[in-house]
Amino acid sequence: MAKNSKYKYYTLLSICVILYLSAVVSYAVWSNQERQKLIISEIDDKLLTAAKGIKYMLAADFHDRALNEKSISFEEEMKNRIVINGFVKETEFTWMYTLVEKEGNFFFSAPTVTDQEAKDQKSWYFYPYKDIPDAFIKAYNEKKPYFVNYKDQWGSYRSVAIPEISPGGRVYLSCADYDITYLNAILKNNLMKSILSSLYFMFFSLPFILVFRRFFRSYSVSLKEINDELIIHKENLETL
Repeated sequence: MAKNSKYKYYTLLSICVILYLSAVVSYAVWSNQERQKLIISEIDDKLLTAAKGIKYMLAADFHDRALNEKSISFEEEMKNRIVINGFVKETEFTWMYTLVEKEGNFFFSAPTVTDQEAKDQKSWYFYPYKDIPDAFIKAYNEKKPYFVNYKDQWGSYRSVAIPEISPGGRVYLSCADYDITYLNAILKNNLMKSILSSLYFMFFSLPFILVFRRFFRSYSVSLKEINDELIIHKENLETL
């Protein structure tokens, strides 16, 4: 009987410990996910603001005239490049640009251009965007903003594509990219903090478990002594 009670006790204690550890680990995972959602939400708000502002940096009819590689002069391209590059350098964004569509293909119409790219190639107006994300194409076709995490030949980004309509009725995409390379490091750091917090609470729960375990052992010993006395008393009664 004593062995059966002891087995039940250890089973119950094990279940309680497992439930407690599961709750702590679940909280750590949930906390990390919530932190990730918060960071992404903040980035998305910034991306929307930046992308919506590009049209105010360009001539009002620019995208009505951006029909092919020869429709915009190099002087106007450089003027746009200076404005957009200047804004990017003063903010947290990596790239800001607009895209136009022609015969099912997409082209940069007013892109950010780095110093190295300017050395490699004189003009970047109407440069084809060959590995455009599928979400950008959906944004163009469905006429609604799309966010996406993607990698291309330039890096790893969180981006937004907003469909805009020029005064002449031409649809184009206004886009902004945010470098999220550091985001993975932040999330890993946050996960480590969550794990350490979990271990902290686990550590301080050990004294309660040990005290309870010691109490149960003491109670078991007392119960055994009483049981032994009852057995002896029973034997004495039988003898009498």
